[in-house]
Amino acid sequence: MSRSRLLLLCSSLAVVVFLLGSGAALKAGAGEGTFRQMLLFSEVLSYVVDNYVDPVDTDKLMRGADYGLMGGLDAHGAYLTQEDVDAWKRGTGSTDDADPGISVLKSGPVIQVVEVATGSPAESIAIAAGDQIRKIGGHSVRSLSLDQSQRLLKGAPGSTVEIDLFRVKDLKREVVTVGRAARRDAPYLLEVKTGVAILKIRDFDRLPSDELVQELAAVKDRGADRLLIDLRDAAALNTRRAATVAELFASGDFLRLSDRNGRVIEKLAGTRPKPAWAGRLAVLVNGATAGASEGLAMILRDKTSAAIYGESTYGLGTEPKLIELPEGGGLLVPGYVWESPAGKRWNADGLAPDKVVKSDGRRDDGDDEQLKKTLEDFGKADAAGAAPKAA
Repeated sequence: MSRSRLLLLCSSLAVVVFLLGSGAALKAGAGEGTFRQMLLFSEVLSYVVDNYVDPVDTDKLMRGADYGLMGGLDAHGAYLTQEDVDAWKRGTGSTDDADPGISVLKSGPVIQVVEVATGSPAESIAIAAGDQIRKIGGHSVRSLSLDQSQRLLKGAPGSTVEIDLFRVKDLKREVVTVGRAARRDAPYLLEVKTGVAILKIRDFDRLPSDELVQELAAVKDRGADRLLIDLRDAAALNTRRAATVAELFASGDFLRLSDRNGRVIEKLAGTRPKPAWAGRLAVLVNGATAGASEGLAMILRDKTSAAIYGESTYGLGTEPKLIELPEGGGLLVPGYVWESPAGKRWNADGLAPDKVVKSDGRRDDGDDEQLKKTLEDFGKADAAGAAPKAA
């Protein structure tokens, strides 16, 4: 940062002090705690500049502050360089739909793998759920939004991407090169256990609704009168896909996208003339249930009285808004929020289950106690279909 910009910052903070003293800024809507933090920042900046052993690159220092500021928002928030802005506006091309075969969510300064697709390039090099990614293609994910990280993972089929990975099971950090390929694993799994049909959704974007309608009819013929939709580890950024699945079970207005002033930007509704399933419904969620899967769970609870089992969800219920800055660069601000027609939201805190069913972490070996307990409770729930009370 140039000396003039530093002086401007200090001058601005002096104005803040004056406004705080006069009370004018508080009337404008800023909290007193905000000013304390700004004053603390000014003090910290002064100490760093005066005491750091080498001359301080204040431009670099302020960029770090910008990144940190935006990182304090949800997973959609980020500070962008001009190069980042240009890349965001370009988006991903029609051929850039291949990826390593992993679903990820932001977890503090890293992104965490929540699911690995069967037969994927990621599976072939033993990337596992729980592993943490620190860099993608040389870019630190600390300062990236979840959207940016997912875009970096995508590319043309047959291409590769370098990932700085921490393997949780081995407690080992390494840099791996993994291929990109089109997803070929099944986007869902539908099976029947003890009179209950279980629909496990793995990929909202590839879910074939017409095929699923036929399979739902088939499981009813096999004696299933209840359906449990398993949305654990279903991390899907495109919340609009929730409506595509929800209309198989309900109709009417589902969700709306609103700005901070309550202005409705978009509405999602069911258009299918007849639901594909008319029996009892329940949903199973966990901390990696995010985005579209959270929207689906809320819709089904509101529209069909479906009980939600499991653990609180991730809390990804906003949409990013690009703001370009006059001096170059920009901000990705979570500027819009998804909510029910009644105004209920799941961003930040996630959806709380109607009945808490904890996971013991074991699922791959077939010993899924969380699913077993959910099926047991759902199977004996009263015929009236009332949601169970929270444990």
